[in-house]
Amino acid sequence: MKLFRVSRICIAVLFSLFVAGSLKFYGLAAQNESAAGQESVQSLQVTANDEIAAEDVAGHRVHLHPLRSRAAFRGRYEDPEVRQGNAHHETSETESVSPNSALATVPGVTSPGFYPADLSNPTRGKVLSSVQSNNVYVNCAPGCWGTPSTFLARLAVSNFIHVADEYVGTTANNRYTVGTATSINTALPAKLSSSDILKLVHTAAKAHGSGYDHVYHIFLRSGVDVCTSANVCYSPDNYPTFVFCAYHGGVDFRDIGHVLYTVEPYQNVVGCSVAQPSPNGALVDSTSSTLSHELIETITDPDGNAWFAQSSLIEYGAEIGDICENPFGKYGTFFIAGKSYAIQPEYSNRFHACATTP
Repeated sequence: MKLFRVSRICIAVLFSLFVAGSLKFYGLAAQNESAAGQESVQSLQVTANDEIAAEDVAGHRVHLHPLRSRAAFRGRYEDPEVRQGNAHHETSETESVSPNSALATVPGVTSPGFYPADLSNPTRGKVLSSVQSNNVYVNCAPGCWGTPSTFLARLAVSNFIHVADEYVGTTANNRYTVGTATSINTALPAKLSSSDILKLVHTAAKAHGSGYDHVYHIFLRSGVDVCTSANVCYSPDNYPTFVFCAYHGGVDFRDIGHVLYTVEPYQNVVGCSVAQPSPNGALVDSTSSTLSHELIETITDPDGNAWFAQSSLIEYGAEIGDICENPFGKYGTFFIAGKSYAIQPEYSNRFHACATTP
């Protein structure tokens, strides 16, 4: 009887410790989500100086997140010309990769479970062991994109973000934080050019900081197109030029220096949205999937000379997120700091597969 009581006490203690640990973890997630819900947003205006800076940059490159029907469009660009990659190869929506049943059983590895190209970084290009995300909301409130700061706050304390650990060389927690956001209300054309984007980037970076400590996410509202060159666009209203869903890039301004950014057009459109139903609906999960894709690619290849596929003709130029795009937008549901999302996984050299855990 005494042994039985001791066992019950031990079980109770262990259970209490488990619950306490869980509450601590999810409490941190909830605290971050609460902070995101009360996001600090600074209203800024584009000035003549921002417009001048955007027109005369020392260097600029972007990497496109292709439209699903152009999933092998692995374009790596010097704006506005193609730099390298199989930019003229297209695939149909019906193409797929054969599954590898053994790898598909590894926890955190999603179906189909195997892809033919690991990432490499032979030149030891720059990676980001930490960075702060600064959202830039253009001509619309954060809710127009499903309050992405809430997702970023959860992502920052999730297990999923640690898929990047093997590429950046650290396993520390809370490395990818969410900083002050920017609200910009300004007259813009319906179709934005690279210069239009860069003046928004310059406006935010001038206020919050340049260099490798920040990445600026430029959110564009529904109905706004953006092009990196004449016929390479996010343009749901004009399919012949509709090539990409989003992109990330780096620019060297002559006055404030190097700035990292992503461009996040409205994702709840055919060719960019995740398949439905999804836990949070098409807007939130589609925005979150693309945002995580662009952020993690910025972390692992901010300047286009770090981690990308270099040993495969099929995947050449593809980054950590590109290889794991599903041609139908169908992604499994998994937890991001305790909340379900349907977002794409990221590529792991460790598993030689797309994964949601390190």
